[in-house]
Amino acid sequence: MTRLSVTVNDHPRFSVVSLNGDLDKTSAPRLEETLTEVLTRRQSRVIIDTTGLGFCDSSGIWTLLTTLRRAYERNGWLRLAGVHGVLGRLLELTRLADAFPIDRDVHESQQRAFGESALTDPLAKSR
Repeated sequence: MTRLSVTVNDHPRFSVVSLNGDLDKTSAPRLEETLTEVLTRRQSRVIIDTTGLGFCDSSGIWTLLTTLRRAYERNGWLRLAGVHGVLGRLLELTRLADAFPIDRDVHESQQRAFGESALTDPLAKSR
């Protein structure tokens, strides 16, 4: 297992949370703590970049689902970007892929969330 690294990049209208490594029962509580902090102190609109995620178990899925619900409760949203591998398979098997807005990458998440205005915002172009 590869230790999970979580990086948060705040933008004026949303936050990007990038995951690298493995999301499992040992790392999920730390991710949930970070996502709760993002939702309560920073943004109710979150893009989770899963491009660097190597593994995800049911604890990780539960953390993502809980965060999705919390974002909606705060009149925000959560989008997943770069879903692949085990996470993609788990979302398909559990039929949760329909619950999450899933985009190819962070740039596509920005476009779908904000339309063309995201492309003219210089901060929105950074990943």
